[in-house]
Amino acid sequence: MRVGIDLGTTYCAVARVDESTGRPVVIRNSFGQPITPSALYFARNGEVVIGQEAKDYYEDGDPETEAYFKYKMADPNFITEHYGKTYNAEDLSSLLLKGLVREAEQSCGEKITEAVITVPAYFEHPKRVAVRNAGERAGLKVTGIINEPTAAVFAYGINGKEVDKTVMIYDLGGGTFDITIARVTDNDITVLGSDGDHELGGRNWDDVIVEYICDLFYDEFDIVLGEDLEFNNTLRVTAEKAKKALTSKQSERISVNYKGCKGNYELTADKFAEISEHLVQRSENIIDKLFDEISMDWKDIDGVILVGGSTRMKMVRDFVERMSHKKPYSGIDPDQAVALGAAIRANIDENGEPIPKKEFFLGGSRSESKFMIAGAKSFHEATAHSLGMITESRDGSRYINSIMIRKNSPVPAEYSEPYSLRVSRSEADNHLDVYMLQGESEELDYPLNATCLGKYVFTGIRYHQNPEEIIDVAYKYSGESVVSVEAVQRSVGQKLKLSIEPVDEDMSWVTGNPAERAGQSSSSRSMDIVMAIDLSGSMSGFPLEATRKAAVEFINQFDLSVTRVGLVGFAQKTAVFQKLTDNRENLIHSILGLDCSIELGYGTSAIPFMDARKMLNNPLRVRYVLVLTDGIWQNPQKAVRQVKELWEAGIETIALGFGSVNQAFLRSIASREEFAQLTDLSGLSQTFTGIARKM
Repeated sequence: MRVGIDLGTTYCAVARVDESTGRPVVIRNSFGQPITPSALYFARNGEVVIGQEAKDYYEDGDPETEAYFKYKMADPNFITEHYGKTYNAEDLSSLLLKGLVREAEQSCGEKITEAVITVPAYFEHPKRVAVRNAGERAGLKVTGIINEPTAAVFAYGINGKEVDKTVMIYDLGGGTFDITIARVTDNDITVLGSDGDHELGGRNWDDVIVEYICDLFYDEFDIVLGEDLEFNNTLRVTAEKAKKALTSKQSERISVNYKGCKGNYELTADKFAEISEHLVQRSENIIDKLFDEISMDWKDIDGVILVGGSTRMKMVRDFVERMSHKKPYSGIDPDQAVALGAAIRANIDENGEPIPKKEFFLGGSRSESKFMIAGAKSFHEATAHSLGMITESRDGSRYINSIMIRKNSPVPAEYSEPYSLRVSRSEADNHLDVYMLQGESEELDYPLNATCLGKYVFTGIRYHQNPEEIIDVAYKYSGESVVSVEAVQRSVGQKLKLSIEPVDEDMSWVTGNPAERAGQSSSSRSMDIVMAIDLSGSMSGFPLEATRKAAVEFINQFDLSVTRVGLVGFAQKTAVFQKLTDNRENLIHSILGLDCSIELGYGTSAIPFMDARKMLNNPLRVRYVLVLTDGIWQNPQKAVRQVKELWEAGIETIALGFGSVNQAFLRSIASREEFAQLTDLSGLSQTFTGIARKM
């Protein structure tokens, strides 16, 4: 049997489709109730009790209970313990779902195998994944994750009245608030936009009643009730009962008995509306924000669907009626609407067609039968959050969230955007790190003001013709709000290889300067560098003195725990003065001992590139040849031919000139144009960080 499950913050419900009528119905729990409190009680014998009994224990302050854990879904910092065993929100949700399914099966006498589970529209990707995981761990095949407001629209289409209308779904549950606007036709539901607040719900209205009573009690007895956490829990239960009473009464008396002091107070419906006005205003602010985003207004709304038990409160209904100038749609219990809609979705495909039921007969034959389902429609969701990636800003001064798929884009969605990436001639050194973000702001703060959905690392990026390659990054957003990413190197038309890595534990670098991070990255990478120093006669005097000074400064700026440096001299002959080493003292001693002696000859007919290549024989390390010369060589064409062999081997070359430098020649032997224009060696701290730049 396929069911729909409303996994609520405060209450849950399970629904199925009645095959005889084609209408969805809620499956009652073991207490005969259509909704079940989202509460757990851990018994000493290992049994986990769900529902009303667990809620009673919770309200009595029993420490072996859990409630309101939906707030903490996918929160790595939320851990609770019972009898020596730890649980996170996904664990607790799995136990709750297992209990809900068990009671539903007992009630209807059928085995439940598949389910569509609902989530708030604002739920981010990690939370949706956690809900799916919880369902699968409860033994269900989770065929879909659907937004609660969308499910509610399905339910309100049961009677076939909401046709060719633009409707608002005002969903106020016990702990969350969602607002969704959808276009409903005879055969289709299209979500135009959603927004929400995961910290606004009926519990906030309980809190204002508690605060109001505490103030009255303090005025009368000069006693602060809020300091007694256990009694505060009792007050919250009292406040919830008063809130529910005021949905049908004009006033409710609240009695408080604390340490011999007895207070008796009256809370009127008008006073309740007054002290909670700011909460209604919070919902209005979210509605206004959504209207701005999708360019609509109240006048465009044909009707409002109220979902969630908290919409029974008079001030909420008054607000909706005042703003829309219409009474809200009625006919479906707001506590049951989401589960009923989820049951419809569980039994239809994306085109709104009923899923055939497979029936088996003796002898192994099978037939498929369809039954009509009230409210069945095709549906099209919208993205609840924007999707982007961490990139450098266009001017390279900071990191930003480059948004690719905007909030409230139609789902499924696919979008591609080009980014510029600095690449090396060594393919092994090139990679693109896509930190996928879910959030609305371009600016990045730390802690991140966006959710990092994952780190997608693309490799196989080749050096083609330019040191800056264009990478086309594509995001795909499925109908279930699951995201995938692809990347193509434009110059070669090649789809890049993808691997997924853990997100960095420390993301504080997003607030720093990209150039500084590049320098930090290079200092921690395994690197081999051969310094090829011109010792011909034209370098005598000041040029060689400046060369020795620059070379020593270069050695001192590098972390030799991960870097090895070798030294080659050349004139009419070449000589290796120092093999690759990490001994700073030996290197500096070799550099300071260099001179333009007769030993290597006066001219510059010898070329150092082959000597350097023999030393740079480990392709797993980042490899450079640094040439320090005046650029007056006897056979420049041969030098260019040899340096190209280095590039093909993935070795970068840098040419730094002194004296009467031949700039054109330096450019011809440098692997990048900027590597022939270095005024000092601090530029060598550049690296290939894997972060692209916005174009």
